Formats: sequence, C-alpha cells, structure tokens
Amino acid sequence: MPDSLSPLLLDLGQGGYRLIMVPDDVAQHATDYQMQFNEWLSAPEAGHGYWTTGPDGTPALCYDGAEAFVNWLNTCVLPPDETPAYVVPTLHF
Repeated sequence: MPDSLSPLLLDLGQGGYRLIMVPDDVAQHATDYQMQFNEWLSAPEAGHGYWTTGPDGTPALCYDGAEAFVNWLNTCVLPPDETPAYVVPTLHF
C-alpha cells in the first residue's frame, strides 16, 4: 500500500498560504519539521542555492516558501522509497 499523504497549509506570511501534501508522519509533526527547515534554510553552508546577494552586498534569502519546503522534505528528509511531498497547484481566476 502506498504511503498516505495529508494536506498541510503553509502560512507564507503577508496573507499568503499554500497547500502542500506531505506524508502523514510529517503532517503530525509539522512544527518540528518547520523548525528543522528554518535552521537548514538559514545555514549558509547548507548549499541549497537560496542565498543571493542584496543590492548593498549583504547575503539575503530568495525563495518560494512552499517549493523550498517541499524540496527540502524530498531531498533531505524523506527516504527515497517514501511517497514524495508536493505543492498543490493554485487555481487563478
């Protein structure tokens, strides 16, 4: 039986939200995974490619929160044989 996925609504700040589907165990411990993701994201040595240089030469993060979180889950957390997390497409009217 394939791994079961659960919906998780990410608060991206500024009134933005994105729906993602994640394995049940990730959804049940979402706060813990969010803290781990934040540590990984803010570590310059993580080598994730989300660091850029601001206009004044200081390092700055530039990323889509939902895509970055799902990418981190799929590449750094979930084992290869687990059903991958994904971002639910947004419908625009």
